[in-house]
Amino acid sequence: MGAQDPYQESLRRLKTIVYKNRIRLKDFFIDFDKLRTGWIWENQFLAQLSGPALGGHMRQDQLQALADGHRRKETSNLYKVDYRSFCDEVDKVFTLRELEKTPLTFVPAEPYELLDKTRYDFCSKELGNGKDYQVEMLLDSLRQSCKMRGMEVKPFFDEVAQDVVNHVRVPQFKQCLTVGLGFRDLSEQQQELLTEKYLDDEYGDLVNYAAFARRVDPCA
Repeated sequence: MGAQDPYQESLRRLKTIVYKNRIRLKDFFIDFDKLRTGWIWENQFLAQLSGPALGGHMRQDQLQALADGHRRKETSNLYKVDYRSFCDEVDKVFTLRELEKTPLTFVPAEPYELLDKTRYDFCSKELGNGKDYQVEMLLDSLRQSCKMRGMEVKPFFDEVAQDVVNHVRVPQFKQCLTVGLGFRDLSEQQQELLTEKYLDDEYGDLVNYAAFARRVDPCA
């Protein structure tokens, strides 16, 4: 296939996202395959890929190209997708399956476009309008509070993180702040300020709690 083939271009994009976020794709589909045949309906396949972990990074035509590359016709207008072969193909970005049985097999290098694996540990976003100073003062206050209480921050978020590594949804972020971590004195405005600071522009509706924890956690 040529370099501009829609399937290969979409696959390359997906592999990059999966590698960056350490996503286990098979978990997206296995519940729809009760008999473990390796096949699910095309609408189920597309619905899962359109979720928050992946959907915000890929266009619908790219997701369709991935489905087209692994589907078969079941009826006149219904298709099934071989999600097992699809996941095996994507997971090559990590390593090759059953590599121990063929130790001389060439393992492809990591995709060249992947970013620094520690990129989620920091947040360089600038809010402007005096908000950055407010954030810094607030973070220093929270860090001192955590230090006095001998409390680690990141584990509270790790427990509720689901689809994307080091990220939680906005409501989860706020709940961890006020309930999990016990920062009940945080005003709604302060919660919104922290959310705005650590909202990941790449995902839109997910907050990068790893970067927040690095600034607040006494052990960081």
